[in-house]
Amino acid sequence: MKSANFLTAIDALGGDEVPRVWSLIITVFGDLAQQKGEEIAGPVLGELLAPVGVRPEAMRVALHRLRNEGWIETRKQGRTARHALSIFGLEQSAAASEQIYGKALVADPEWHILCFASNTTSSEQTRGKTLAQSGYVKATNGIYIKNSACDDLVDDALILQGDVKNIPPWLSGSLAPNPLRAGFKQLSKTLSDLSIDPIFARELTALQTATLRTLIVHRWRKLVLKLPLVPDALFGDGFEGTQCRNQVLSILTLLERPNISDLT
Repeated sequence: MKSANFLTAIDALGGDEVPRVWSLIITVFGDLAQQKGEEIAGPVLGELLAPVGVRPEAMRVALHRLRNEGWIETRKQGRTARHALSIFGLEQSAAASEQIYGKALVADPEWHILCFASNTTSSEQTRGKTLAQSGYVKATNGIYIKNSACDDLVDDALILQGDVKNIPPWLSGSLAPNPLRAGFKQLSKTLSDLSIDPIFARELTALQTATLRTLIVHRWRKLVLKLPLVPDALFGDGFEGTQCRNQVLSILTLLERPNISDLT
């Protein structure tokens, strides 16, 4: 692939916001080195991020921050620093992977809605925090959704289960606000404009593939992790995230994840 074409893809996927380097590095490791013992050498990480505009000094500062926060571990092999996700980093990355790389969330057979009587603002806030710790998503005051079996702590709620016949705009809009929908729509357009096909993918080097995957996953991750863990059907018909998810997963299949050993 001509360098100009690769750089055009990089520019398009970069978006309007300059990505935070530490966050971009987490995306790299979450995509390429999510298994215990998998390491990325400092020079390789630098080459992978250089097309995005990440300078060596910015990478060093970001790695220092990630080590201090317990995400990354570094060891020396000769004069080369080798970086890997810590146990904490591996756990956090694994927890997010299902949402990032998984298909649309379908309704669990025991998914349900809790409906509470109206309450004071402070009591509602306390209840919301308590239910959130048990996996409930707040739709609006007094209404909470969970995509699994009901807990015992909700004996004062009306519990609704079964098929949903109508998804009102206030509910779908509360779960997936317009700015988030616009983000999915913009990423879909960007990916469509790039026209990434098998020929495009075959002409990339392993390092270029890793860089493009990083930018795609990073853009997608920032959007999809903002979605609450409720059945996708509750986001309404024509949900912009559905098309975007299909595009992302299809392109990531074409841009097959390279082995770390192939990046040297």
